[in-house]
Amino acid sequence: MSMENEEMEWEHDESIIVSSVTDDNNTSRPSSYLSLLTCSSLSSRTGNPSKTSFFSVIDSNYSYDTAVEVILNEWVKIFNENPKNGTIKLFTVVIKCFDVNVYDSAFTDFNSSVMYARLLNCFRTQANTGLLLTPETIKRSTDIQTTLNLFTLIYRFHYNLFFSNDTHKEYFIFLRTILIKISQCEFVGPRLLATSFGLKIITGLTQSNNLKFVRDELNILLKEFFIKRLKDTKSILRETVLLELGLWIQIDSNYYLNEFWMYIYLALGDPSTSLQSLALKISKNVLNMNDYFPNINLFIKEIINVLCNLMLSKHEEVAISAIDLCSALPSADVEDEEQFNKMRHIESIALELMFSKNFNIAQFAAKCFVKKMVYPEKNLFEQLKVILTVVRGIPIHVRPIGFSFFVDAIFDLCPVLINFKLISQILTLKDYIDDIDRCNLMTLLMYAVKQLITGIRSEHKIACMGDHNDTLQLHINTSKKKEFTTYVTMHLLNQFKQCEDPTHAFSLWVLLQFIDFNMLQDKMITPDIFKYASSFYHNCKIPTILEQISKCLHIIMFDLNSYEQNLCLKCIINISQLNMNILIAAIENSSETVSMFDQENALIKIWSLAKYNLIPDDLEPLKYLSYYVPNLNTAQTHLIVSEYGLRAYMEVLRAKLTMAKNLENDFSIDQSSESIIENTFVSFLNAMLNILQNYDPLVINICETAYLIVADLLRIKYKVDKTSYVLNDDQTKMLANFIFSICKNCEDNCDLNTLKLIEVYLQLVQDGLIDINNLITLLQFIKMEFVEHALRPIFNFFCNKETGNQLSRVINLYLVYMFENIISQKSGFKNSTIKDLISVAKIISQLLGQCKDSVGKRLVSTNIHRHGIQYAMSDVLNYQFSDYPFKLFFWVLAFMSNTLIPFDAQRLADFFLKKPVVQELITIGNDHVLRYLYKLQEICKNETNSFPDGAA
Repeated sequence: MSMENEEMEWEHDESIIVSSVTDDNNTSRPSSYLSLLTCSSLSSRTGNPSKTSFFSVIDSNYSYDTAVEVILNEWVKIFNENPKNGTIKLFTVVIKCFDVNVYDSAFTDFNSSVMYARLLNCFRTQANTGLLLTPETIKRSTDIQTTLNLFTLIYRFHYNLFFSNDTHKEYFIFLRTILIKISQCEFVGPRLLATSFGLKIITGLTQSNNLKFVRDELNILLKEFFIKRLKDTKSILRETVLLELGLWIQIDSNYYLNEFWMYIYLALGDPSTSLQSLALKISKNVLNMNDYFPNINLFIKEIINVLCNLMLSKHEEVAISAIDLCSALPSADVEDEEQFNKMRHIESIALELMFSKNFNIAQFAAKCFVKKMVYPEKNLFEQLKVILTVVRGIPIHVRPIGFSFFVDAIFDLCPVLINFKLISQILTLKDYIDDIDRCNLMTLLMYAVKQLITGIRSEHKIACMGDHNDTLQLHINTSKKKEFTTYVTMHLLNQFKQCEDPTHAFSLWVLLQFIDFNMLQDKMITPDIFKYASSFYHNCKIPTILEQISKCLHIIMFDLNSYEQNLCLKCIINISQLNMNILIAAIENSSETVSMFDQENALIKIWSLAKYNLIPDDLEPLKYLSYYVPNLNTAQTHLIVSEYGLRAYMEVLRAKLTMAKNLENDFSIDQSSESIIENTFVSFLNAMLNILQNYDPLVINICETAYLIVADLLRIKYKVDKTSYVLNDDQTKMLANFIFSICKNCEDNCDLNTLKLIEVYLQLVQDGLIDINNLITLLQFIKMEFVEHALRPIFNFFCNKETGNQLSRVINLYLVYMFENIISQKSGFKNSTIKDLISVAKIISQLLGQCKDSVGKRLVSTNIHRHGIQYAMSDVLNYQFSDYPFKLFFWVLAFMSNTLIPFDAQRLADFFLKKPVVQELITIGNDHVLRYLYKLQEICKNETNSFPDGAA
């Protein structure tokens, strides 16, 4: 049979659906135990109302929803009439919780050893058949939870039934011994349930308030079910035990705190984060208790020793619980210097956590801060001063992003931060706050006002507002916008007169964007704003501030009347002309040297202005800016090469392309103009790609800017033309070579900038702007952790029924490409081996395994193996390559088989074994083929997930 026919047969085979019906009631059980104990039906665990309740052994009329008090009263009545019968019925209910049926003949002599041996055998049978009780089942089962409550009530109100005489006590000892033995068995589910029963006995006895009569029995129970199980290897058992201790402390703090407080402290260092969180909550409850606790100071001292690490935990619940506990700690004694310093350190960490990247942790830390330090100040002025005092301690180099995180955390908790009337009063009082606090207040206000008026939280990644997302923002809270305009506008303008700090200036220009200019009565305000804009553009050289001024001019334009709009346009034209003249002078008058510094500043200002506003056409910006774009115009050595030259050209061209499309829709653009714009686009795109082709780490900023512009150009072209611009082979190669170069030159620890560049590349693939085959470039670096991280979402995106074939084709091409280069030992692969390819195959397999679409995952996995088999058998079809080691490729496939389900593995094996040549290879013992078949056989033996989605 030819490969083509076999492939058709395979595709026809994909429609097969296998059905399998299992019967839980036919589970095999050891016949020697049928007369005493049998494994029960799994359905009895779920509390399904259609099934017989566990409590039917007490009264046949009882159902799953019978009140526990009714069951208790009936059982007490039975026990009083016949203690032995009452014990048997209670024990039968308990054993039913373990999903085991008990018959009366099992209680001939109440021999705990024999009974336990039989139970253990039943547990083993359940484990072998997959029906063993699990912790999840225990939590979910209504009957189990009701039985646990029943145990608590029995030993709370009727403990004397088991201790009134020696015979009754023997019944209790029998029950206790069985539970102790099960609590020490190897099976987690039964161990947990037996421990829970033992703990509920202790809880009931504790609530009875008669511990002095059962002290000896209580000590045994505490030793077996509390102390021993608190050392259990499974965290769920340790957590169950500690949870019950918290309840005991509430019932009898005098005894349990004095005896067991150290176990709470030890749980703070438990490997389980859920246990740590629980211990922290119990610790806080202890600190808030009014009862006398002699060891309270020692307890606090031990907590302080570990609290710092817990507050800095990566686990959210642990960190929040630790911060909560910190807020409950009493003030340290100043005389104890060591303790005092530790508390100061803990409090400083609590403050720092307000700046956590985890919003929930940050907000909880802020809540504790506000409650402890802000709210105690009754005067609103003083509350605001407390906030300003805290932010004053933020280091200068992280101040913008620090303020962003702080406002996010505190915004919902501190209304004083958006009390514009109060802020206006403070700004009116010149000596109330100094210049530093005034600057900090404006920065806080910048983030708070944006969130209040637009509902948009601060962008943590950039900690500024100069992005396109805000350009067309909707001011959803008009009333707050008006309030802000009323109280703050004049203060903003007044601060421009003495604004020297760049952060201060940035904040002021952002805040101006949220003013409602329709409300302003003073007609001199807008001319003043344009005057300040011109002044800043003349004197300022910081790109982010200039960008904000440009954005501000763009936004306020829509709120102005025609006269004011003309003033705004005049401001823009004057700034444009002034800076274009500098560039023109540098280009046309080579003898009249314009410094590189002045050229750079002019390019920054043209870029920032063009980003949000139109540069007048009569200034011919594209013509003159083209001299600052390498490969686009005749090079002049005296001109600066700057990333802002590329950016400025890009922004002017963006406006041209968008405007051309609008004119085309209005039928007011001729073909010649359209052709000129199209040629300009192509020329600029090629110029940027040529920069990428000449990648040099020494001018990485230029290369990265060119790369981002290429991505932007492709997106703009798609947006304008509604179809993708197809790169030719040379252009695609230039783009791929750049990505290859930055990955190759990247150190082991990738910086965020490189990761961003890779994510841009992957997004182009995902959006269909470049071919999916470009993934092969990145797959070569998949062993680098940051590349693997970046590829995970793109694998998940393409791994589905519609696009799975594309992804599998790319993976196959990459594996074959690597395999042939390694085997041939081509340049760049001389130090690589098949083991290296296998390690890469494992990573690809892991990425596929993490994809969410199970159908897509099956499609991609089977396609990889099907085409891989065909490739590995290539020498069979073409004997001129019979000496080439194609069959080594089976080792790669073998290590990629973990994403196959048994159903697909069996089909692959059938597909493979149909080839006569394969039978010959098996006969002669070909290691490569046998290894692959053994791997498929291993998967087929696994019955879990053995049927595809949709199978009955």
